[in-house]
Amino acid sequence: MNRPASMGLALASILWMAACSEPNQAPFSCGPISPQTVDMGDTTSFLSCFTDPDADPLTVSAEVANHLRPYVAVSVDGPAVTIHGTREHPLLPVTVTATDPDGLYAVEEVDVTIRGLHDLAVLDAWPDSQTVSYGRFALYSRVANIGKTAAKVATWTVRLSSDSVITTDDPVYWVAFIGHDLAPGDGGEMQAAFTNHPHPGTPYFGWCGESQTPEYNLANNCSKALKVIFPDETAARADHSSSSRSPEVVVDWRERVSNSRRE
Repeated sequence: MNRPASMGLALASILWMAACSEPNQAPFSCGPISPQTVDMGDTTSFLSCFTDPDADPLTVSAEVANHLRPYVAVSVDGPAVTIHGTREHPLLPVTVTATDPDGLYAVEEVDVTIRGLHDLAVLDAWPDSQTVSYGRFALYSRVANIGKTAAKVATWTVRLSSDSVITTDDPVYWVAFIGHDLAPGDGGEMQAAFTNHPHPGTPYFGWCGESQTPEYNLANNCSKALKVIFPDETAARADHSSSSRSPEVVVDWRERVSNSRRE
């Protein structure tokens, strides 16, 4: 069958255009992403930057190696990458990938440091108990920042409990003082001298440092309890008219710095 000449020209034109069309090109990174630092228990975000020569839409993903997943959680929302530090780690890579509709991709690695936290701790308290006549008795404690970073200013309180376990749920008996910033390893000794305790029964006292979140361990912010026994509470309260008198607490703080800071 004879074909019109115009049909042959059209077919040749289509073949020529197909031969000259450019192949899809892979996306590429705009440049290195700055290293990221996040505190353990905290979250930070950054923007990834990729360009596609064909202006194709890109899908961004981010991941870490399986053995690093206990240290960091990674998620994406469009070009934004969010990292949440779960355990301290000096340096770990997060791989960010941009993929076009044809499966071509570009990769960028971001160095991430998961920084440890401060940890205010009451190391011990003494004595365990005191038997006193009505009047002066004392509670001593050593406190320190046993964490990895500097601790912020903390409020230290004396707590009153009806049992031998001191927690931040116990009522505040006395706001002792506002503590200083403490570098890692630094601490101090606290002494509280009590008079005029206007409550019957056998009280328990202890120190608590107000929680600073995020903090490495919130379970070590209170001391063990000091049990105070008054041999003759009825006579003591009558002699001192304790029911009408307010508690009195005198607090002394002596700071101790770590050996590394003395050098």
